[in-house]
Amino acid sequence: MTRRAEALAVAVALVLAGAAGASGAWWLRGRRAVAPAAPAAATGVTAEDRDRDGRPDRWVERDARGAITLVREDQNRDGRADRMSVYVSGRPNRVDYDADLDGRFDHTDDLGADGRVLFTRVDADWNTVPERWVQFNAQGRETGEWVDPDQDTIPDRYRALDARGRVTEEGVDANGDGLYEVNRIFNQRWPADAPPVRIERDDDRDGVYERRETYTRDGRLKAVQIDTDGDGTRDRMTLFDAAGRVLKDGSDSDGDGYFELWRYPQADGSVRVAHDDDGDQDTDYWERPGAPAGWCALRCVTREP
Repeated sequence: MTRRAEALAVAVALVLAGAAGASGAWWLRGRRAVAPAAPAAATGVTAEDRDRDGRPDRWVERDARGAITLVREDQNRDGRADRMSVYVSGRPNRVDYDADLDGRFDHTDDLGADGRVLFTRVDADWNTVPERWVQFNAQGRETGEWVDPDQDTIPDRYRALDARGRVTEEGVDANGDGLYEVNRIFNQRWPADAPPVRIERDDDRDGVYERRETYTRDGRLKAVQIDTDGDGTRDRMTLFDAAGRVLKDGSDSDGDGYFELWRYPQADGSVRVAHDDDGDQDTDYWERPGAPAGWCALRCVTREP
């Protein structure tokens, strides 16, 4: 599955992963965020004063069997709970917390079986529709981020990160259809502030990248590959020199992945044309007037196409 197909699938999967079995959780039904049913009534709430200042700062709710179902904490000692842990089958399943301490929960951590954070969801405007999802690996490092600024439950931007926190891939869905029209790939051996090494474009939004652009470390366009018929195989490729001039332009008319015709623009405005009819990636012959000057080291066959 490409990143474009994952845009909508991941948005739903991330939320469902944290909502399963958790009371008060967020989840998506189709494309609309809805509130869950109220949790089962707890049989008792125990208040704790952990800092012994005479005011409760932790409240523990238990079910009829005595199992913990909910823990609320007042971590900044202002008398209001700013952290709430939801328990499922005796372990924390989800943690809601008030990151900016304004009295409203705006972040949710979905936890794995070992208690580590799998995903963090951010709902800064408290409308139950997250604007941002963050994915973490086993070491607690961020590995992916989805952003939904228009809050239609379909992420508009995606970023993948490596173990050092550097962006490896970035996708943009400009029209909110769940398909990334632009996908940027970054070379991890280049400096952190280097431009992408490749940009993929799906201008007709059919889920297939028709254009792939390759760049040098300093941002110069090096090559363009185009899939003109949308079958997933490139059938045209253009290479550029350091000044941005076309070095050669190849075309594959039969869709076998091999370029049987190459065009070489010359300084005088003419174009030399080479043919590779047997698909061995070696020029079989040149159209008249032949190869460019100084091209042939051993042999050059010139004939009419």
